[in-house]
Amino acid sequence: MSVVRPNLATHEPHSHAEDEGFFILVGRAEFSLNGEKVVVEKNTSLYCPPNVAHNLRNIGDSDLKYIVIKKYEKK
Repeated sequence: MSVVRPNLATHEPHSHAEDEGFFILVGRAEFSLNGEKVVVEKNTSLYCPPNVAHNLRNIGDSDLKYIVIKKYEKK
């Protein structure tokens, strides 16, 4: 589980080779995917395809809590 304080972001928009998903447990977030932004709240799932820029920013007044689901290729 990840926790982000109010008015902070996880990191700058970035991309990677793996699929990645998020499930918002608590709070209000701005999700950016390839420059498009959407506001989401608890009980929302989000998906990032490989090699697409993305990030999450807490736009609420309390902590944002979410689960990260990431697919890694077998080596």
